[in-house]
Amino acid sequence: MKNLNFWTIIIVGIALSLIPLAFGFFTNWMPNMKEAGYYDTYIEQLNTEVNKRPQAIKKQEEAVRLVEQKASEWRNVVARRTPPKGVQAGGIDLGVNAWQLAIDSRRFRNNIQRAVNAQVRKGGIEVVTGPLVPFPDESATTILANYFNYPAISFPVVVFNFGQITVSGTYDQILANVRSYANMPNYLAVASGLRLDGTSPRLTGTYSLSVVGFIRGDKIFSSVPEGGAGGAAGGFGAGGPGAGFRGGPPAGIGGPPAGFGGPGGPPSGFAGPGSGAGRGAPPAPSGGGRPSAANEDE
Repeated sequence: MKNLNFWTIIIVGIALSLIPLAFGFFTNWMPNMKEAGYYDTYIEQLNTEVNKRPQAIKKQEEAVRLVEQKASEWRNVVARRTPPKGVQAGGIDLGVNAWQLAIDSRRFRNNIQRAVNAQVRKGGIEVVTGPLVPFPDESATTILANYFNYPAISFPVVVFNFGQITVSGTYDQILANVRSYANMPNYLAVASGLRLDGTSPRLTGTYSLSVVGFIRGDKIFSSVPEGGAGGAAGGFGAGGPGAGFRGGPPAGIGGPPAGFGGPGGPPSGFAGPGSGAGRGAPPAPSGGGRPSAANEDE
């Protein structure tokens, strides 16, 4: 065999060495470097998120502050814009049984009428056509739905659209009267569409009036049957909140007591609930125009 020269040996040695080097490069070093690159990218992403933490904490604290601010604003609205809880305080308690609620709602209606009567005279004006608060149902099974709009609305609320209200007075008195509804206690009142007629200084003002009352409370008593039901309904069972009330209201709660509708009636000359004007319709003007003193707690 012919002896290989020096350079041939060197070249063959380098070629043979490249085989394991190439194998190691493609099977170990290159994949490891790619994986290391992935880890570097992941670490950078983690560092970016970590750097966002102070900003995220600040946003969270700001969100908590805004929530508490809105909650405080709503508590102020509740304190000033909702009727008190309980009939004796001038409001209503929906936690009583439905037969009692049918009675209490008439007293509540009378309290609303007194509040509206006092508000409509603000500014020293003379009432020509005033608001009449409609009477609630006498049915224990429908009063929640028809008068307190529950559960059609997810919370109990009374809504009265009184239509056109007409007052008489000077320009300043009428403006003061309309603006006073923004501060009506215990209710949210909106007067809109003011129109002035007549010759100064004595003018006639006409506007639309709506009043909303959000009802306070922690619970609402279940609905109950009014007829001779065979068993308890609405969660009534032995020893429950309606024990002894099956088949009809308890003695003495069968209907509104005598005299209801008198103290809380509309101002003098206003159409009553049984008149041709219809329940809740804008009443016809009376001669005097001033709400009757019997409608208020003087």
